[in-house]
Amino acid sequence: MNPQTNYYQVLGISESASTDEIKSAYRRMAKQYHPDSSGGDKAAEEKFKQIGEAYSVLGDSQKRSKYDMLRRGGYSNMGPGGFNPGASGGYRTQAENIQDIFSNLFGPNEQDGGFNFNIDDFFNGPGPGTQSRGTDMESTITIPFEMSINGGETIIKTGSNKKVKIKIPEGTDDGKKIRIRGHGAPAVQGGPPGDLYLIIKIAPHPEFERRGNDIHSHIYINVAEAILGTELQVKTVSGKFVKLKIPPGTSSAKIFRLPGMGVKTTNDQGDHYVRIEIDVPPNLTLAHKREFKTWAKKIGMLK
Repeated sequence: MNPQTNYYQVLGISESASTDEIKSAYRRMAKQYHPDSSGGDKAAEEKFKQIGEAYSVLGDSQKRSKYDMLRRGGYSNMGPGGFNPGASGGYRTQAENIQDIFSNLFGPNEQDGGFNFNIDDFFNGPGPGTQSRGTDMESTITIPFEMSINGGETIIKTGSNKKVKIKIPEGTDDGKKIRIRGHGAPAVQGGPPGDLYLIIKIAPHPEFERRGNDIHSHIYINVAEAILGTELQVKTVSGKFVKLKIPPGTSSAKIFRLPGMGVKTTNDQGDHYVRIEIDVPPNLTLAHKREFKTWAKKIGMLK
């Protein structure tokens, strides 16, 4: 963290920017200046490091608070070489000025029974051997409906243009996050890279609708089948067909339950609900309509 660097300016945002605005600016600029996109441009690579450093500070609420406090305390306005005129006419280092700021904010040091603040730890971290990791990143992929139900594997291309095979668990729901270790943003100072989080979106299916772990579908029968009853083969989400007996006198919108034929997860097994729709023939001849009317009157359907 360097209070003399305007991280807000680096990311092209205002000092009142929200967390979402900071994240959005970082993603946009990181993609623009990423080494894989810049074709080895040294200036772009340096800019990418600056962007990463800016986000590592502004993207963390605690670090951002410290950074803003230091800038308000005048640290960013110190002259060349990091010295400010002291009250006695001499010169003081940046560290001495900031040490005073924190002493005023938090009280005396631990020798007086108060707060202990180490200026070196504040700027440089906990010391040698400790490296901060790169920023975690997010990306969205859309998978086929069948894969979300039955599980499978797919290949994605990361921000560094690497192809990675990922496993989609059985019963994966829309919005699930899958973590891929080590494929996030690279670290600014040689530490380990961050992780990539994939947000799963599921493509719609022409026949099935998922609600929780239950599957809903509909099937059409004709008027005769509705009146007399019938037996149908119903396709389930697993791809198998099961028999469904439609009793005589079934009305439209009647729903039948197929137990255990829904989505299977590690903790649950959903059901499949089938809604019946009665399909009326659209092209009956006049003779057919007369015959049907006569028959309907006989059985009391019409007066």
